Amino acid sequence: MMLDRGFIQVYTGNGKGKTTAAIGLSIRAAGAGLRVFFAQFLKTAEYNEHNILRQIENIEVKTYGRGCLIRGKPEEIDYRLASAGFNEVKRIIESAQYDLVVLDEINVVVYYGLIETELVLSLIRNKPENVELVLTGRYAPKEFIDNADLVTEFKEVKHYFHQGILAREGIEK
Repeated sequence: MMLDRGFIQVYTGNGKGKTTAAIGLSIRAAGAGLRVFFAQFLKTAEYNEHNILRQIENIEVKTYGRGCLIRGKPEEIDYRLASAGFNEVKRIIESAQYDLVVLDEINVVVYYGLIETELVLSLIRNKPENVELVLTGRYAPKEFIDNADLVTEFKEVKHYFHQGILAREGIEK
């Protein structure tokens, strides 16, 4: 199966669920026979979703990060990993071998200046017609929102993290 037309989707905001929504979309797409590439920036292969996603035949998952949230100034390794990941993902998108490509946390990568906004915009504007592209993460630049076909903002109303509850195995990680 191949999409006739691929759209640009942006999942942003300070609420929980952006990556989870992208994972759900990926599973749905794979169930319909679409080929999915799920690129996770700023993360490593230590998240529980990898255990199941890697078992699904037409989903490929790759991580580009060192597994920590950036607090303060990014380090040189953060720039190298983001750049290498972006260059690989760019080639993958241009090849049109995947129907759905998710760039998980790409908005955060751009926010911290690890990848220039214009590089991602060029990718958005020049992607093959039949590739669906999903960009997730807080801080989506206005340019991404303006160029997207669908934008969902996840808004935190209440979160148990503020009561001292850390990420739980199988729920948040």
